Amino acid sequence: MSTKENYCYRILKEYSLIVDFDVELPDLNYDTHVPRFVAEETYGQWRNRVLGPHVSNVVLYTPNASEPKNQTRISTLQKRAGADHLKKIFNAINMAGKIRKKAGVNTAIEETERKFTMFARETLEDIVENSNEDLEPSVKDFFDRFLNMVEPDVDGEKIICELLNHYNEAVRSYRVANAKAVDLERQLKLSDR
Repeated sequence: MSTKENYCYRILKEYSLIVDFDVELPDLNYDTHVPRFVAEETYGQWRNRVLGPHVSNVVLYTPNASEPKNQTRISTLQKRAGADHLKKIFNAINMAGKIRKKAGVNTAIEETERKFTMFARETLEDIVENSNEDLEPSVKDFFDRFLNMVEPDVDGEKIICELLNHYNEAVRSYRVANAKAVDLERQLKLSDR
């Protein structure tokens, strides 16, 4: 359920008037929309239409603190109130809140991505150490070099790219060496004839 303060804020947005009042009926419904501006409407007409008959002690925060006369035009009160500046302040506060919220969401996304793409350096060190006797010397050297380069956390994507590049290079070297071996074998067979 909407509050009186929310209703007053909606009045400020619609009329550029800061208003407060006492409610004579405790169950007054503030969920209704604020009626639109009516040209040439007087304060008395506006008060009944926008605030209703069950309010008292209405205060309009304008440079002259007294309650306006019933025949004073709303447009005159709007000009006196000068609340456009206050409306802009509220809009700026709202925008700043949205910016903070977006920054918070972006930070949470970055933290989540980091959590799922990084792992502790000690984890990789433990894996290498536990597999030490099964690792080929060149693989052990690769991990030793890699562990000397990384920060306290290991980037999973980076290590996979490094492994892929090294594996690709090893396969290419094997293919070239194998082709040379096959060629040498063929040459030996030809020379034996």
